[in-house]
Amino acid sequence: MTEQDELKYGKLALMLTLGGVVIAVVIGVLARLTEHNADTSAYLIFLAFQVAAIVLGLITRKSPLGKAAAITAAVLSVGTLTLMS
Repeated sequence: MTEQDELKYGKLALMLTLGGVVIAVVIGVLARLTEHNADTSAYLIFLAFQVAAIVLGLITRKSPLGKAAAITAAVLSVGTLTLMS
C-alpha cells in the first residue's frame, strides 16, 4: 500500500470513528423527540462504525491518522462496553 493510500484510508477510518458517534447521537435524539426507543439500534450502529474504524485503522497503522482512529475507536468501544455491563 502506498503512503498516499494509507493517508486516504487513515482519514476514512477517523471519519468512521467520529461519524459513528455523531450518527448514534442523532438517532438517539430523534428517537427521543418522536417518543420511540431506539437505544439498541443506535448502539449497534455505533459499534458497527467503531469496528470498521478499528479494522481500517489497523490496516493503515503506519499513518498517524490510522493509529489515531484505531486507538480512539478501541477506547470508545471498550468504554461503552464497560458502561453497558
